[in-house]
Amino acid sequence: MVSGTRVYTARKRPGSRLNARRYGLSGAVIYAVIITAVVVTIIPVLHILALSMSGREAVLARKVSLIPRDINFNAYTSVFMDKSMQRALGFSAVLTISYTLLAMAGSILLAYPLCKARLPGRGGLMVFILIPMYFTGGIIPEYLWIKTLGLVDNPLSLLLPVLISTYNTIILRNFFSSIPASLEESAMIDGAGDFTVLARIVLPLSVPALATLSLFYAVSRWNTFADVRYYINSTRFYTLQMKLYQVVFNSTDTEVNMLEGGRNAVLSDTIKSAAIVFATAPILAVYPFLQRYFVQGVMIGAVKE
Repeated sequence: MVSGTRVYTARKRPGSRLNARRYGLSGAVIYAVIITAVVVTIIPVLHILALSMSGREAVLARKVSLIPRDINFNAYTSVFMDKSMQRALGFSAVLTISYTLLAMAGSILLAYPLCKARLPGRGGLMVFILIPMYFTGGIIPEYLWIKTLGLVDNPLSLLLPVLISTYNTIILRNFFSSIPASLEESAMIDGAGDFTVLARIVLPLSVPALATLSLFYAVSRWNTFADVRYYINSTRFYTLQMKLYQVVFNSTDTEVNMLEGGRNAVLSDTIKSAAIVFATAPILAVYPFLQRYFVQGVMIGAVKE
């Protein structure tokens, strides 16, 4: 040891081990909760998939749980070949894409002015927009309104009443507000107008928020069938979810045979399961392409500078 120097030994604080144990315990609890939620979510999906691919005898004997027995795809063939399911799928796809594009355009054009302090009466306009978010007239006044406009049994009745979400507009407005104002001011000094700034500066910087809200709009429109029951009478305007509702909750032996093309080789349970997969798969197929934007978009407003 060199004289005149002191050697200090690092000592752990008495509470450090206790804190580590606490953190370890809390982490274990979090992981346990997440794993439980995943298992509870996945098990019904696996059961539906197994039923949709199992044979008649195994389903009758109730031997199908999470693994399919006597694998065959007769149920999927019956569902895919059914004309009404094909028509409902096509209409749902067109409706969802149209609704998402119109809803995003409306939300953008509403949210961008609301984030500008120079907008006259911005506070009062915001209150006016928030009122329908908390208070609604109910389904009966809404139906009478749709009937007065002559939109009963019209596809527009599935678009106009739910065209813009106040909640999504507020989220988008907050995201626009987080973009540095210096970028817009520089563009305006160079002669750019509001629409040019919006198209060339704001929107390219808002891709995570736009992708996330587009997914929200698309999923909400794809999964909704209540307004179809209220406003639509013609089967040609039935969405896939409405058709699925009929198959799952209102199917009789006659309806199942019609769906199967008159064959009795496929049971009602397998038809229902295949129809559920048929209605769920398209929206699940879109999610992986938007996942990276979705992860960024859900953090909107979480970090403030």
